[in-house]
Amino acid sequence: MQQTIHSKQKPVSLASLVGDLTIFLLATAGTYFAQSLDRPITSVLIYLTGVILIGARSGVKKGIVAAIGASSIYNFFLSAPAFGFGVSTADEIVPLLAFNISAIVTAAVAGRTRDSAMSATLAEAKNATLLNISDRLQQAVEVAEVLEIARQTLTPYGVTHLEIHVRREGQLYDIEMAGQPVNALNALLKSRSDNGGRLSVKTCEMVGTHGDLGFVKFIFTEAMSAGGKLLDLQAVTNLLALAIDRCMLLDALSEARALQKSEQLKSAILSSVSHDLRTPLTAISAAASSLRSYEKSLSPAQKEQMLATISEQCTKLNRYTANLLDMGRIQAGISASGFEEIDVVEILGVVLSHVRQSFPKQPIRKEIASGETLVCANGVMLEQVIFNIIENSIIHGGGQSEVLISLRAEDGFCVLEVTDSGPGITRADQADIFRRFFRSESQVARGGSGLGLYIAKGFVDAFGGSLEVVSPVKDGAGTAMIVRIPLAASMPTGAPK
Repeated sequence: MQQTIHSKQKPVSLASLVGDLTIFLLATAGTYFAQSLDRPITSVLIYLTGVILIGARSGVKKGIVAAIGASSIYNFFLSAPAFGFGVSTADEIVPLLAFNISAIVTAAVAGRTRDSAMSATLAEAKNATLLNISDRLQQAVEVAEVLEIARQTLTPYGVTHLEIHVRREGQLYDIEMAGQPVNALNALLKSRSDNGGRLSVKTCEMVGTHGDLGFVKFIFTEAMSAGGKLLDLQAVTNLLALAIDRCMLLDALSEARALQKSEQLKSAILSSVSHDLRTPLTAISAAASSLRSYEKSLSPAQKEQMLATISEQCTKLNRYTANLLDMGRIQAGISASGFEEIDVVEILGVVLSHVRQSFPKQPIRKEIASGETLVCANGVMLEQVIFNIIENSIIHGGGQSEVLISLRAEDGFCVLEVTDSGPGITRADQADIFRRFFRSESQVARGGSGLGLYIAKGFVDAFGGSLEVVSPVKDGAGTAMIVRIPLAASMPTGAPK
């Protein structure tokens, strides 16, 4: 499909006509002077030279016109008899025919050579233009970017406005007016470009991987720039079709990958939920059933033990549910607008009271150095960070071995270090321990959801800090989890506090 509403060819250059006329007049004067000196061969060669120059300069048509004019003037004005076309002998007609034929042939050859050279130069320039447009379009990753880049690239070539209409699922959509489909006939006939003068509009069809992809509307002003000659509109349309097709394929691939990741996440969550919720639910169900069935025969101590079991398992369920919610918050992105100055010592005290309730037999030693401990963070999140790290050290730290918790200020950071005396973490596992749902073979036997350290690192990263693991610590054993959070006093001016 190609539609032209109005077009106007560029007028012939006046300077070119003046140049050709000057060459012709000089050649005529030279021929006349040579003829007056009785040098007919020289005069013929002068005229042929002028004709060749005009043909080489302006092409075949002007060269032939110059040749006919030269032969006519030479025959009528310069050769005997003057002011007449008559010839009396064969010796007179042969040179005349030879001159006429030579003039026309040389003009045609010179003009064709010039036209071929100009065509080759123009073709090379068009190829360079297409290559430039193609390189620019490679930067586009979304369909809307194709239109923006195309407009920026084509403006120097006289394209004042560009419209791209893409066909999707049988409907035609204007890239610039995303949303509702448009009528194809209206899109062809109407233009949103508001120019004062007359317009030249050309429409080219786009063909994609799966057939009809839509069409492109090129809009020029009446006085199109010389650069417009370098545009092969159908070739440009093909480049636009390739770029749009590629962007649409990238969108489809991105959606497919996102769907795949979503399915993988769902599978991981279901797998973790089914595994980690089964144990506490089973314990709660068994304790509740026993209380209901054997209430009269159970001693007060046994009832108290079962109630404690229910309470403990409910706490585990609540913590696991909170972990899932925290994971969602990390994926959605955490805003710093709710951060405030918090004393890490106070948060640590609150966490340790919860830890002692959950692990009453666990030996814990504290080393808190004097110094600044105020940080910009969210109190609930920071509490969750510290609890998850201490809980991880207790569960995977090798039984009832002591856990050391140290707190200090160092190089503008508040540093919290939790060290256990367990078997340590292998180098292979250290790269994955902060990945969600990751559990090593030894961790699977001890239970856990594989979310604790993932959530801790996500929150610490949101605070502008870091969480790292060092293992082994001493004599090939032990693990240290080190949290670094910038001190409030060291935060740059304007940072949220």
